[in-house]
Amino acid sequence: MISVEKEVLTDYGCRVLEAAGVPKDEAAFVTECLVDNDLKGYTTHGVSRIPWYVPGFQKGNAQIFGKAGVKIKILRETPATTIVDGCGGIGFTVAKQAMDLTIEKAKRVGIATTGCQNTGHIGRVGMWAEMALEHDMIGVALQGGATFTAPWGGIERKLPPNPVSVAIPTGHGSPFVMDICIAPSSAAKMMVMVERGEKTPPGWLIDKDGNPTQDPGGWVRGEGAMLPLGQEGLGYKGYALSMVLSVLSGALIGSYDFDIHRPTYGGIFLGAIDIAAFSPIDEFKRSIDDMVADIKSSKLAKGFKEILIPGEGARVREEQALKSGVSLQVRGWGWEKLMETAKELGVDTSAYQVEADGTRVTLKR
Repeated sequence: MISVEKEVLTDYGCRVLEAAGVPKDEAAFVTECLVDNDLKGYTTHGVSRIPWYVPGFQKGNAQIFGKAGVKIKILRETPATTIVDGCGGIGFTVAKQAMDLTIEKAKRVGIATTGCQNTGHIGRVGMWAEMALEHDMIGVALQGGATFTAPWGGIERKLPPNPVSVAIPTGHGSPFVMDICIAPSSAAKMMVMVERGEKTPPGWLIDKDGNPTQDPGGWVRGEGAMLPLGQEGLGYKGYALSMVLSVLSGALIGSYDFDIHRPTYGGIFLGAIDIAAFSPIDEFKRSIDDMVADIKSSKLAKGFKEILIPGEGARVREEQALKSGVSLQVRGWGWEKLMETAKELGVDTSAYQVEADGTRVTLKR
């Protein structure tokens, strides 16, 4: 592993994306999102994605990245709801436009939702739910995606990972940010496990014949499927939740493909709830803080030093990364791949100083 400081990642992302043809402002925004993910510990959705995004952008593959400079089109709306066409745009900027619209409507009517069709990869869904926090709102974001998971009782891939996030403001400390997928893992995490020669935990995967397996390589090659989320014997709960989320990010918002019998890849469902429309904001935050304090007062299980609320771990990791850098792989989809992509695009990386022991990268000043 190698530790890379924030300034290196920011400089790299902006210059490489610009060299690939992404307009300067849009490259800076996408990079800001990716670096934020890296700092929070979501490195599978950070700057290491750029070598994957670049060819997708250059080939015009909206499913991988999307087209630059796109403005969303409103297809249908009411005072509280909107259906928009992302026009195959870069998922990050499309999602931001759509969530900005959702928040503005929520300010006027209390609750607003937006369904966005036809967009590129939006990265970590939590980013878009978190946008509501600074407005004292609850944010919701979810997406379907490619098929990962077998239904309860089946052995073929039929359901997407269904990344979903809910962000809730608090009065003190870290906000509550649930940011999960309803599959055991993201595809990126599975690829990292293959590169590291790791096995998955038991209960994640089945092979093509429905037998339990811990080999992520088979899954990455398209063999077998993930199992629905839930302890052994309780996968029907994750299966049911996956179907509900697939409806919200698919059929409900007009993002469904009858040829493949499932939601299209580029569908996003976003929501914003103005807390003040329901309860005085100070009273709400005091209630959440009280609930959090009570939860944290629980006796600890063996192996735990403290109880964290969802999203709190990311804040802790961010504080650490700002001091010591972001930990990336060297090989595979890591530092060496980043340098290879920069070289292919003619981007000068001489300002990136690798320390003598090869453990840290800083920006020459």
